[in-house]
Amino acid sequence: MKPHLEMPAYQLTESDFQQTAVWRYLNSGEAVSPQADESYVGAYEAGPSLGEYASYLVRATYTLKNGAVLPGFVELAVLGKMVECTPGAVFARGKTVEALGKDSALRLQRILKVDDAQPAAWELDVCICGEREHRKSSIAKPGLLQAFALMGKLVRLHRSRD
Repeated sequence: MKPHLEMPAYQLTESDFQQTAVWRYLNSGEAVSPQADESYVGAYEAGPSLGEYASYLVRATYTLKNGAVLPGFVELAVLGKMVECTPGAVFARGKTVEALGKDSALRLQRILKVDDAQPAAWELDVCICGEREHRKSSIAKPGLLQAFALMGKLVRLHRSRD
């Protein structure tokens, strides 16, 4: 299926995610644009499906430590029956803030003018095809524990390609 809209992933905005909840990284030959490379994503109407091998950026809702709720996206890697979810970014008053950044809480506090602005949890806004509930997870406070969790994900992704 050809995407109806494609662009580099770094150019996606909150408005793009409001219009389309799922953006899939394009494989070689899928892009319409001759400048497209591996950083390009395409807007898709269908959600991610188990059994495929693809990477997505999926609209999500983040809950901050203070209870505030903000839009954002989660990176999703589907490797057959295995799904890895990694917090991507939070949108706050026109700004994009990395959900796992070591200064995320400080940036969000400045932007929102509130305390306890550390992203604490996320929930996908769409279900993975075949699932009945939206995936969700808590977010470890930035630091050593988070680094080990990300290393574990990298190891699992590497093993899935063997």
